Amino acid sequence: MRITDYIGKNEFEMIHFSLSLLKEIDFKIKQKDFFYQNQVSSYINDRVERFIHTLQVKVSLQSIYKAEIHKIIKPKLKMLFEKHCLFNCI
Repeated sequence: MRITDYIGKNEFEMIHFSLSLLKEIDFKIKQKDFFYQNQVSSYINDRVERFIHTLQVKVSLQSIYKAEIHKIIKPKLKMLFEKHCLFNCI
């Protein structure tokens, strides 16, 4: 039995997308593409929107998936912000 059989295809894709997005953000911060936390937040929102639209699910399930992706990303994103010391707009 594989993990995709246990949790389902969409859920596995969400986890994979979240982790790859975090790696991409870390790389972009290191490359000095992002300077502000707000840039990272808007980038995440755009990427999540595009990913959710690729899934063939109902609108109600899309909003649940968005919330789940943000729950996965949020703790690790805090650690990235602490690690890289990005500017924060007030």
